[in-house]
Amino acid sequence: MYSASLSVAILPFARRRLLYGGAVLAAGSAAGALLSRSAAREDRAAYPLAGSALSGADALWSVPPEALLTATTEDAARLVELLPRLESATRQLETLDPRLASGKTGELSAEDRQGLRQAWWQVLEPILAVDELKSRYAGWYGLDYARHARLHARSFALSFTALCAQVDAGLRLLAAVDRKPLLPVLFDEAMPQLGLPGRTFSGLRKQLGRARDLFLVPLGNHWYERWIARHLTLDAGATALLKGLEELRARALTRVLKPSGSGVQNELSVVQNALFQRWFPVQRNLATWAGDTRVAPQDRRLISDAQLAELKALLAPGDVIVERRNWYLSNIGLPGFWPHAALFVGTQAQVLAALAGEPDVQDAYGDLGAHFAARYPEAWRSLAQRDHAGHEQTVIEAVSEGVTTASLEHSCAADYVAALRPRLPPVVRARAIERALAYWGRPYDFNFDFATDDRVVCSELVMKAYEPSPGVPGLSVPYVELLGRRAVPPTELVRTFRRERESEAPQLDFVYFLEGREAEKRAVVASAEALATTCDRPKWDIAQP
Repeated sequence: MYSASLSVAILPFARRRLLYGGAVLAAGSAAGALLSRSAAREDRAAYPLAGSALSGADALWSVPPEALLTATTEDAARLVELLPRLESATRQLETLDPRLASGKTGELSAEDRQGLRQAWWQVLEPILAVDELKSRYAGWYGLDYARHARLHARSFALSFTALCAQVDAGLRLLAAVDRKPLLPVLFDEAMPQLGLPGRTFSGLRKQLGRARDLFLVPLGNHWYERWIARHLTLDAGATALLKGLEELRARALTRVLKPSGSGVQNELSVVQNALFQRWFPVQRNLATWAGDTRVAPQDRRLISDAQLAELKALLAPGDVIVERRNWYLSNIGLPGFWPHAALFVGTQAQVLAALAGEPDVQDAYGDLGAHFAARYPEAWRSLAQRDHAGHEQTVIEAVSEGVTTASLEHSCAADYVAALRPRLPPVVRARAIERALAYWGRPYDFNFDFATDDRVVCSELVMKAYEPSPGVPGLSVPYVELLGRRAVPPTELVRTFRRERESEAPQLDFVYFLEGREAEKRAVVASAEALATTCDRPKWDIAQP
């Protein structure tokens, strides 16, 4: 099977003598050498010559096949979740209120202008996210087509789907702002609170205005139909990705010229070198992969185990944790420096030691442990278990797998972590833990819709755990508008802490802050004042102190 695939892949290259990253691939002795050396290189999915013969290096080429299978599966799911968000944000700009769309200088209020900038950001950020995924798999051509046709096809499909999504949304955006002179001006403004530099709209318009880049879509489509589609259609793990790709490539092709790929000189070289180039180098070039799935070494973090132990000793059940990983694509669509929030619950023993003996808790629950065990048996039981590394499970959080229990050591293996303590009575903290246990096992809400309870996003879990009700206090944090929905991004928790620090009745008290220092490759213990400044730090700029 693989030998036949190899002949299909190699022979056209030999006949046309196409340059493959600067090395000419020919049938015969070269193919034989490729096969013989492939058999000895089961530790990675790439061709055995993929570093020297392909003129460079790509992190993708060092990934073992099983790890790459997992990564492509999870990244395909992530891309499929991003696409509706990009579609919704693009459609929002296409259907703007005519008063806003055609407004002129002096006709729009400050609130109107800010709303328009937010609408642009809500389109740009998913474009940035798919740009990252596109770039991550740009080295697809170095994956061994003979031994790992599925991984080769998946990697191409991930990059090509992302490219089509960018082109489709970008060209629709340009059409939406045509003859609306104020919109490009507003979209080009720097947005420091979102981490966006000035002239981001001009950058996108310039990228889309290059005829070469638009030509790459039909050329990539030609390559897809000729070499990739046959493998993807047989891959049950790529069904959702394939559906999204089929819809997007059809839309993207209708928006660009459709020259045939036949007769193009050095077609592979063009597809290889130009098709999936990064559009927005907003972050520094990555030496390792980024994303929720990290194929790079798991110890790539600034916070040490010893620092996490110091943090853990200071936490109490009900504390709110905010986290940041510089190299992860976490929670695209939520503004601000902090992309993740979680609830520290503690072990069963810690929960009971801290809360079970409090008079107001006893009045409300009686035997707190028996109550939790009866109402939420699986979730409560998880707080008496340890993770795969032997760490106590003490955190409840909403992650891409759903609402789950994790150890502090796993959840906070990050670059920045801060802890805040709600200034609320014990019975309210017990109720917050009960609500978190009630959400345990529910799926993650990739739409960030705080109005629904069947799916939950990270900061939504925290906010609904501490949601006030008649006669019972809780946390009151202002909502922001995201794609027409009201939500509380994690950074708003820190912003509330900053705003109320000097007030007579702050809702949140400072517990601890571990601040990453990228230049020093470590984290340091920092002050409440330092934590307060993070509200104004950009999300996409990792050049932090």
